[in-house]
Amino acid sequence: MTTTRPLPKLITFDGEARSGKGTVVQTVKDHLRDALGYKVMLIDAGQVFRVLVVAAMRDGVSLEDPLAIDAFLSDETKVHSSVELVKHVYHMQKDERDALLYTNEVGANSAKVGARPLSQEFKDSLLKKWLKDAYEEGYDIVLLDGRALEETGNMLTGQGLCEFEVGLYFVCDANIGARRTLGFAHKSYDELSEFEKIEVDTLIRQIDARNHADSIRAVQPVVAPEGAVAWALPDVLSYKRSAKTPSFYVVDTSAEMSKTNMTEPVCEFIGEYVSGK
Repeated sequence: MTTTRPLPKLITFDGEARSGKGTVVQTVKDHLRDALGYKVMLIDAGQVFRVLVVAAMRDGVSLEDPLAIDAFLSDETKVHSSVELVKHVYHMQKDERDALLYTNEVGANSAKVGARPLSQEFKDSLLKKWLKDAYEEGYDIVLLDGRALEETGNMLTGQGLCEFEVGLYFVCDANIGARRTLGFAHKSYDELSEFEKIEVDTLIRQIDARNHADSIRAVQPVVAPEGAVAWALPDVLSYKRSAKTPSFYVVDTSAEMSKTNMTEPVCEFIGEYVSGK
């Protein structure tokens, strides 16, 4: 007799640039795995676009030219090489991976690549494979970190690859996000040196430009889910199972708070949600 195991539960972490979702999702993964005993897979969909940027730059593609990006993404040989680079990056040490992918240049160009329909097809193809792997390997929960994930989550559920449970969409004041990223969270903007203010102002412009570009792109635009519950951290949100699945929440991380105060309420909420308590 063949036993059919349950589909993995999908939880998405979506939202604006520098809103803290990457920090939160990694902490949630550790909490679900180490404190609650779930088998958890974390997929960073946004990293896929950064890998495509690196692959295109190495190939000499002009990322200011949408047609050149499309030509690169239409070449089967180059697409195959990009898939291999995704695999290679996955096995890198974190410091090496961060040095390759998380530069200002790669970050700025990832919005240009992500705006092209073929890049979304590339990403979706990988996600389908990874969700199939998660099911076959017996994962309980898949945490998906990226952008425009309401549409993606519904697509993956529609193809019978997972059960889309919860979607979190993170927002943050750009000044707060920039100061956290640059290590100035312990200072107010007025307390910064003139050089530090220049750094913060530069990053704010990059954040605003990235969020604007993502919100107006033709394919899978990055927008807050309609009808989502508003949640301002570090407030604790009481768990209440919704009759509607998936349930969506807009999580505001703009308050001045520690990493612990930003992550603990989300860990507790997601833990209760998936446990059905």
